[in-house]
Amino acid sequence: MFGYLLWLLLHISMSVRGEAERVPCARILFIHIPKTGGESVKATLRKSFPSFNFLDHRSYDWKSLYKREVRKGKKAPRNLIIEHHVQSEAFGNIWKDIPKLQNIWEEKKCLHFSFVVIRESEELALSAYSYCSRPRFVRNKQAMPKLWHNVVHCQDRNVMITYLTTRNWCGKNGVRHPLRDSGNISNAHFEDDKMHVEDACSSNKDIRIWFDALRIYDMTELDVLAKEINSAFVGLGRIRQFKRTNSSPIPSAKSLHKLSMSRLPFVSCKYSESNIKRLLKFAARGSSRERDEEIKSQAIRHISCDQHLYKSLRNRGNMGAPKDWDNGFEKMI
Repeated sequence: MFGYLLWLLLHISMSVRGEAERVPCARILFIHIPKTGGESVKATLRKSFPSFNFLDHRSYDWKSLYKREVRKGKKAPRNLIIEHHVQSEAFGNIWKDIPKLQNIWEEKKCLHFSFVVIRESEELALSAYSYCSRPRFVRNKQAMPKLWHNVVHCQDRNVMITYLTTRNWCGKNGVRHPLRDSGNISNAHFEDDKMHVEDACSSNKDIRIWFDALRIYDMTELDVLAKEINSAFVGLGRIRQFKRTNSSPIPSAKSLHKLSMSRLPFVSCKYSESNIKRLLKFAARGSSRERDEEIKSQAIRHISCDQHLYKSLRNRGNMGAPKDWDNGFEKMI
């Protein structure tokens, strides 16, 4: 009996391997939006598919890659993982190329899987601020606490949309936001009238189209992503689990958590020992301080268009409704 089971397993294994060898080529395209678990996804893909060539976004130029993939007769790797970080080329400049690539891969009878990971807008804005506050080239990689008073003063509004369209995401560097230029965003009271959000964020309809050729996964659904990639590439590799690979410690996070929605008397955009000491002193004095409604209003307005886009993308993917808007602000850190 044991011998038969062993023979059966060996037979199945050889059949799967034979099917994989008959696949002419395979492509995995990962569109990497910052602070959505991208480093974990990238590291896991590389480890789980060792027979694939891996293109990190720093190692290639998108235009050159596109020309090589499209050009007939041009020698290209049989199996390839392409990580495109939208910092290397704005997503708004490359989204039209993706369906064209998919058509070429279909003609070549390549297995292909193109996807993007998104993240809830509150968490994305807070994580982006905290990441951008930390020292870059020194050993101390600690980040500033995720306090909305600092976020709204130190970060461009709608960080996801800003990044997709301009590649800027670490603070206000004079980059004009295409949705802000109309003047609607700064004047609308989004928390009072849902229609105001839709009017001010009308450009989201165009941005939403950019994602039409991609499978969309929320950052909380990486297990679903793993299962679907495994199903698409049977015999070529297998993802067991996406492991967290990138994090920055936040000093005295428990002490500073009570300040998440407080109106601070100063702004801290960058990590420093002096800024942390000031925050800790203020936290000690204001331990019974109630949440500031003005800061909550600013926080909602700060991510209004991002939240609108996020909900649209989640609904399009039939992944279930995102968490309730008001309840979402109960869990800031």
